[in-house]
Amino acid sequence: MNVTRTNHDEVSALLTVTLNKSDYKDKVEKQLINYAKNATVPGFRKGKVPLSMVRKQFEAGIAFEEINKQISEALNNYVNENNLRLVGQPVPVPMNELDYNAEEVSVGFEVGFEPDFNIDLSSYEAPHYKVEATDKEINQSIENMQKRFADKDAQDKATKDSYVALSIAQVVEADAEGEHNHPPKNVVVSAEQKEAFGLVKSHKVGDVVKLTKTQLTENETLAKDLNYNEHELGHIHHEDLEATVTEIYKLNLAPLDQELFDKVYGEGNINSEEELKARVKTELDEYFQQNADIHFVNKVLENVSEKTEVQLPEAFLVKWLLFSNPNITSEDQAKEILEAEKSIIKNQIIEGKLFQDYDVKVDYADVLAQAEVLVNNQLAMYGIHNLPQEEVQKYAVEMLKQEEQVRQISQEVAMGKLKDVILEKASKKETKITHEEFLAELQK
Repeated sequence: MNVTRTNHDEVSALLTVTLNKSDYKDKVEKQLINYAKNATVPGFRKGKVPLSMVRKQFEAGIAFEEINKQISEALNNYVNENNLRLVGQPVPVPMNELDYNAEEVSVGFEVGFEPDFNIDLSSYEAPHYKVEATDKEINQSIENMQKRFADKDAQDKATKDSYVALSIAQVVEADAEGEHNHPPKNVVVSAEQKEAFGLVKSHKVGDVVKLTKTQLTENETLAKDLNYNEHELGHIHHEDLEATVTEIYKLNLAPLDQELFDKVYGEGNINSEEELKARVKTELDEYFQQNADIHFVNKVLENVSEKTEVQLPEAFLVKWLLFSNPNITSEDQAKEILEAEKSIIKNQIIEGKLFQDYDVKVDYADVLAQAEVLVNNQLAMYGIHNLPQEEVQKYAVEMLKQEEQVRQISQEVAMGKLKDVILEKASKKETKITHEEFLAELQK
C-alpha cells in the first residue's frame, strides 16, 4: 500500500493511493471461507456449500468493499500524518471499472487544503468598552422581578397600565376542503406594544377583534407586537383571523420585601433593597461586559480577516462543489457560488488556524458545563434561580442526547475559548461608555 502526492500548487494536490493485490487478497479469501461455512443454500447442508459457488456469487462485492476500506484508511492516515487541513472533502478522480483481480489497483483523489500562514494576535488592536449599568437599567430590572411575582387585578376595560390577554385563531373558510386543526395563539399585550394595544384597548373580555394575514405580513410592528416571527407567519394558512379578548388585568407589583428577595435569589441570600440593587448591578455589568468582550473579539477578527492573505484552493473547490452538490450542474454555476462564499471560507480557515496555533480544544466536560449554563439561563427566564446543581446537570445531560445540540454547543465552547485567547493576546483600546452608547456603537 502506497500514497503518492503530486502538488498542483501550494493549496491543492493529487493524492494517488496504490494497493497491491497482496494487501487485500488474504482478507477477501478469509471472508469467502467464512461465508461458505455459514451460508444457507437450498440443496446444500450448512457448511457444505462449494467455495467455488460462494466465490462466484460474493467475491466481487467482498473485494470491492475491502479495497474501498483500505483506500479510505490509507487516505485518512496520509492526511493526518502530514497534517493536511483539508478544505472540503477529497474528490475521486474518474476511472474505468476497477479490476480487483489486477496485481495493482490505483485510485486518485483531488484534495484542497489550507495554506500555511501565521497570525500574531498581539499585533492587532481594537476598542474594548467598559459598560456599566445605569440606575435606570437597574430599576427596570428590579421592576421586571416585581412584575414576575405580581398579583393580577381583573378589569372591566383597559387603561394605559392594563395587560390584555388574546387568543388568536385562524378562521377556516366555509368551502375549505379537508381537516383544519390550527391551535390558537395566546399572547398578552400592553401599552408597550403600541400597534397591538391600539387595536384592543377599547374592547371588553369576550370581544372579538378581526385581523388578517395580510395585515400581519405588511405591518412588521404589529406582527412583532403579537409575537409572530417569520416562521409562524409562513404557517398561517387562512386569510382571516380572530383575536378574542380572554382577560384584562392590572398588575400589582410585588413589594420589595424579603419574600421577593427569597423567591428570586433563594432564602437569605439578599436581605435589603441595597443588596438587591448591588446584586442586580453586578449581574447587568457582567452581562454588558460579555457583550462588550464579544464586540472586541469580533473587531479583532475583522481586522485579522482584512489584513491576512489566505490563498484558497479555488480550482479544487469548483470541482468539489460539482462533485458534492447535485444541484450544481455547470462549472460556471460552481464558480459563481464559490465567489459568493469566499469570505466565509476564508474566515473559517482563519478561525481554524487560531484554534490550532493556540491549542484550543473542546472536551465533554466543557460541553456539559456550557449545557448547564444554557439550562440555568432558560430557568432564569421563568424566575427559577436556585435549582439544585444535580437537577440542572440532569437537564443538561438530556439536552446532550441530541446530536445537533452537541454540535452547536461544542462550537459555542470552542468560540468561547478562542474569545478568551483573543482577549488575552490582542491589544485593547480601553474606553468607558454608557450602555446606550454601546448599543449605538453596535449599530455602526
